[in-house]
Amino acid sequence: CQQFRVPSSVAKEKRLISLCVGCGNQIHDQYILRVSPDLEWHAACLKCAECNQYLDETCTCFVRDGKTYCKRDYIRYAIYVV
Repeated sequence: CQQFRVPSSVAKEKRLISLCVGCGNQIHDQYILRVSPDLEWHAACLKCAECNQYLDETCTCFVRDGKTYCKRDYIRYAIYVV
């Protein structure tokens, strides 16, 4: 996960197109969490699809089949898929 602070000069323009993948609402927060190159989230919406742990700059997150996972659940998911 990457956390970005949007400069105020860019914030107004960026807010017009920044939609949270988790809830579908516009992101008006000071920080945008970006997963992969094109998925943006509110900090409160970015959670593991299995255990609901919040995923932020302190917890590595992984994406598989459009869902986000913490490292533990991603590894567990990968074992069952194989």
